[in-house]
Formats: sequence, structure tokens, C-alpha cells
Amino acid sequence: MESRKLGMREYMSIAIIMVGAKATDSSPALLYSNVKNAAWMIPLLSAVIFFVGLFLLLKTMELFQGKNLFSVIQHLLGRYIGFFICLVIFLISSFAISFDSRTYTNIIRSYYFTTTPNLIIYAVLMVISAYGAKKGIQNIGSVGYLIVFYTLFSLFFALIISTQDSTIKAIFPIWGPGKLVILKQSALKITLFADFFLLTLLIPNMNSTKEFRKSTWYALAFVSFQISVAIISFICMFDTSLKGMGYPFHTAIGFLSLGTYLPNIEIFFFVIWILAIFVRFAVFIYLNALMFAHIFKINELEFLIPALATMYLLIGSIPENPLEVALVFKQSITNIAGLTFFVISLLLWLVALVKGEFKHAKNRSSM
Repeated sequence: MESRKLGMREYMSIAIIMVGAKATDSSPALLYSNVKNAAWMIPLLSAVIFFVGLFLLLKTMELFQGKNLFSVIQHLLGRYIGFFICLVIFLISSFAISFDSRTYTNIIRSYYFTTTPNLIIYAVLMVISAYGAKKGIQNIGSVGYLIVFYTLFSLFFALIISTQDSTIKAIFPIWGPGKLVILKQSALKITLFADFFLLTLLIPNMNSTKEFRKSTWYALAFVSFQISVAIISFICMFDTSLKGMGYPFHTAIGFLSLGTYLPNIEIFFFVIWILAIFVRFAVFIYLNALMFAHIFKINELEFLIPALATMYLLIGSIPENPLEVALVFKQSITNIAGLTFFVISLLLWLVALVKGEFKHAKNRSSM
């Protein structure tokens, strides 16, 4: 679809937008419901745990310069097992997109377009995202780079303004329900960073695996800090009421004002936020189109992208209750995806080690 390479800054923008957006959905409230006021620790500890699997995966990917994740899987695991693993990844990602996009549709309708039917909002979201996906990952990366600074500025600006109605006492006792519970939940919530696993499909779009690895570590460190800071702010602002809150970021900006002349400024945050969401789902649809094309040997993505977007729209429209989407469907995918991707990363590294791929690569480099 395109011949240009994806630069480090464009890739980092994509990664930050995709993962950092979780600070603005239901994730902070869900984390709080599990570990109470210690929820801010989960992103930091989960990032450390996920780093292990991602590090091993990227070490394995370096053995096959220029190949994406699915090519490496099929090379190491063989035609049939590789096909099955790739299909599992595609299905998990597809359901994740379907219920995630429905979640963001619910946010838009609940807070900004309360009289517009869900289906209309959902269709507009998917059409614009599919259009962006058809433009190719380089163009998506360029748009992401243009808006990522505004996105981050608006998020941290909103959090800073919110401190006027906050109390730091809400984060105590510091360990919440206990250290063991925190460690357990940190391991279960590595799905927060599962997008980095899928982004390895973009390695052929970059100049080298080394550039991809370097950008990934920067982005992982930043988004774990970003989500943690956001959760601390929500805890200090809402305290125990955060548990029953669906989307704390959008609730918070609804109370923000800049004096009596600008009492409602949430529309400024909404415009920037929705642009980031379009970029996020454009990348998701593009990645899933790459997966589908690789699995079923399809060369052209242009007609595949609208078909997949329509399928995700139909799947995401099945649940009637917004709470059912967030607490049942999305939560189920969340519990599965991170651990599954982590296990696959370990499996690929172990298979490469047993097959002697690391030894062969070392011998080739010494020649």
C-alpha cells in the first residue's frame, strides 16, 4: 500500500496514542475496583512484567530482520501450528476492537451526543477509522505525530486543573488491599500493554528492528507513567466513588472551568480526544487487516479494510447494555489477551532457543 518507512517519532506517536488512551476510558475505574487506592501502582508493575515477555519477543524478532510477527510465528512453529496461533491472535484482536470501539461509542453518546442514536455514532467512528486505515500506516503515523503533543498536553492540563478539588489523603493506605493482591492484579492486567505485542507487525515498516525496539522502550516507559499519573489524579479527585464511575476522565472534565467566562471547557478536550481515538482505531483496523491478509494470503488490503470495519461494527452492536460491554465482554477479552500474548512471546523465544536460531545468528555475525 505504501513504500515509505515509518519513522521513530511516528511509531512512538502511534504507540502512545493507542496505549495512553486507556487512561481516558473505563480502565482506571476497573483497576480501582480491584485494588482500591493502590490502583496507580498497577500500570507501573504491569509494565515491568510485560517488559520481560516483550524483551524476549523482540530478541527473537531480531533473528529475522524484515519479517513481521506472523511471519516469525509460522517460521518457528511450522505451517499448521503457526496458522492456528496466528488465527487465535487475530480473533482476540478482532473481539477486542469490536468491544473497545463500542466502549468509546458509549462514551461519546453518554457525555457529548446524548440524543444521537448509538448506531449512528458507532458507524461514523468506524467509517472515519477505516478511511484512515486505507490511507496506510505512514499517513496514520504522520497524523498521530501532529496530534500527540496536543493530546498529551490536554490530558495533563486537565489533570492539573483537577487538583484544585483533590485531596492527596485519598491514596492512603498506600498499599491498598495488600502487596500480594497488587502483584496478582499487576500480572493479570498486563493487557494494558498488549498493543505493543500487536505493533510488532509494523517492524517491516521501519528501517530496522533496532529502531523499533528503541522506540518501543521509550513509549512503554512513558505510557506506564502517563496512565499511573492519571489514576492517581482520579483517586485524589473522586476517592471511593471512583469504583462506581464508568469513565472518570470524561466525568472530571465535565466539572472543569476557567473562571466565570468559560464555565464549560470539556468541548476543547473532546475535540482533541476524538482525533486521537480516530487514529487509535485506524491503526487497530490496519493491523487486523495485515493479520487477515497474512493468514489467508491476500495481497490487497484496500477492499479488506472496509469489510473488517463493518464486521467489527456488527459484532460491537450485539450487546444492548453499555455496562454489559464494559463489565462482561471487554473484561473477558482483557483477562485473556495479555496473558495469551505473553505466553506466545515466551513460546517463540523458547522454540528459537531450542532450534538453535540464536546460535546460528551469532555464527553468521562472526563470519
